[in-house]
Amino acid sequence: MQFFFEHHKNNLKPYMSGVIQYEQKLTELDSWWSKVSLIGKINSLRLGSTILDNMDQTKKRFTELQQILIDNLLLEQTKKTLLSDKACCQIAIDVLIRNLFERTADIGFLATDSQIRGFLAAPAAGSTDAMQQHLASYVSYYSVYQDVVLLGPDGQILLRLDQSYTQNYSRDPLVQHCLQQPRNFSETLRYSDLQPNQKQSLIYAQAVVSDQGEALGVLCLCFKFEDEITNIFKNLIPEHSQSILLLQADDGCTVFSSDPDSLPPQQTSGRQQQLGLRKVDNRDYLLSFAQTQGYQGYFGPAWQTQIWTPLQSFAAQTASTQQVLDIDNLTLFPELFQIHRSSLQVNEELSLIVLNGVISAARNDAVEFVPVLDAIRGIGKEIHQVFSHSVEELAHTVLHSQLEELMMLARQALDIMDRNLYERANDCRWWAHNKKFQLLLQNPDAKNQQQAAEELAYINDLYTVYSNIYIYDAKQTILCSAREHQAELKQMPAQSGAAQCLLLNAPHQYAVSDFVPSFLYQQQSTYIYHAPIFTDTTTGKAQGGIALVFDSTPQFSAMLLDILPKNAQGEIKADFSACFIDEKGAVLSSSHTELWPVGHCVPLADELFRSAQLHPVSQRVTLNDQPYWLALAYSKGYREYKTCDGYDNPLYCCVLLQC
Repeated sequence: MQFFFEHHKNNLKPYMSGVIQYEQKLTELDSWWSKVSLIGKINSLRLGSTILDNMDQTKKRFTELQQILIDNLLLEQTKKTLLSDKACCQIAIDVLIRNLFERTADIGFLATDSQIRGFLAAPAAGSTDAMQQHLASYVSYYSVYQDVVLLGPDGQILLRLDQSYTQNYSRDPLVQHCLQQPRNFSETLRYSDLQPNQKQSLIYAQAVVSDQGEALGVLCLCFKFEDEITNIFKNLIPEHSQSILLLQADDGCTVFSSDPDSLPPQQTSGRQQQLGLRKVDNRDYLLSFAQTQGYQGYFGPAWQTQIWTPLQSFAAQTASTQQVLDIDNLTLFPELFQIHRSSLQVNEELSLIVLNGVISAARNDAVEFVPVLDAIRGIGKEIHQVFSHSVEELAHTVLHSQLEELMMLARQALDIMDRNLYERANDCRWWAHNKKFQLLLQNPDAKNQQQAAEELAYINDLYTVYSNIYIYDAKQTILCSAREHQAELKQMPAQSGAAQCLLLNAPHQYAVSDFVPSFLYQQQSTYIYHAPIFTDTTTGKAQGGIALVFDSTPQFSAMLLDILPKNAQGEIKADFSACFIDEKGAVLSSSHTELWPVGHCVPLADELFRSAQLHPVSQRVTLNDQPYWLALAYSKGYREYKTCDGYDNPLYCCVLLQC
């Protein structure tokens, strides 16, 4: 960043009106000092040159300090934008990759669905309606998909959800690619004749193979890519921001732009390797970028996010903040604090020189020099006032930016959490439809138990966010689990959520335990997601349930660590920490377990919680006798999850910066 700044500071300065105003004011004072000093030299020869020479040395120090101040004003303004833009890019690509990671598990599991296998093995006309309903049920849970397509090995479209398309065959090469590599999924973003009215489609596809290894056809899941990336970008770019987010493919082509009218894809500069300044249609942009850090070994299609911030927007950036700063204790801003202290020291030296000059003038009867001394003393005070005001204003600007970043990080941590838990609510309900689990409840013999356990193990290997998965009957007796090492548990324990689940009367419903310690999770606190299993849907009574034990400790911790600022070595920056907390302030997870252990209460005012429900808030607080800048955000849910599915679970994220 320092190299970029030194190389481009002359290009950046014209767009920073505040910096230019301070520089002009200081230049005017510097010029006036030179003129007053010259008058003193001409008319006060009796005083000798020592005092005037000392004043010239002091003026030289002020001039040097002035350049340091201007450079710092420029640097801090630039750094503020670059750090914010970098964080925005990183969060955008990481949130997207986390979402797509879930899709890779979906396609792998659904390709082994017994009903899909049966339909592709014998696609009789009579079974079409049942399969259509089966896939519609799937998409009703996993609403991130806009279409599901089943194709024969020859490319014939045997069934699809979106019946507005009328073609009978697909020539998309992904069909043959999947058949040639039946154990692997395909992930493609480009034009596809499976969705001919779209410029590009993100499709997850995999061959559907029989138990004998025969390729029966290909399953395609068409992801709501544009809808998803639009929402991700919208959540990251402030409402009045002029910045533009882009998603770039590995070949440098633009996949998506948040503002294609202002930044047409064909005019962008492709994949970036370093920070830069770019000009498009006579508009100058500051360009930052980020690659994904990957998620559980998955890196997606090698995309890059870029953010283009117009330099013209620098002039409109506000320095306002309602936080009170002590100008003599700018511990968060050591460079600015040093400039302020140096200005004080130089001004004190000038006062001593002026005082010495007044004494010398009186001793040498050089009264004509006193007005010169008074003028220079006034200029010195005015210069110091400019320094103090500029330092204070810049400190407010930097603090405002810091608090905005903290609030953005808190909001994004919750967005990642909501997206993740949305998938958990979907998983339990869909897996409750599994025929092997229904058969086990109808006839819990050893054979059915073994087949169900193998199915659970297969699911758990694909969906690694769960520590274990259980099937239990109407008496809450555990019939089987995904992990054999916990087979000694015979009964669903109290507070697991199983009793609540068995009261549900429809397949679209689900239940979640409280976040409390559980025998199902080695006495650690977690959420357990349940869905009722019906073997007879006409009774409205569940015959059992499926329980998904969310692996909360590493999963929540990873979410918090992902959003916190990193240094050049990829380590969390010192003095930053973050927590997920409930409405009483109890910690669910934290990035710093010594400071904020699980179950510990973060004592925040009720008013802060109420304000955060409307929009993220920031405030200076004292916790454990230590002052912090704190940002607090409230979980708003994602898609149907916690917005219209009946589940209420008030959660917050607080991000803290020690000060």
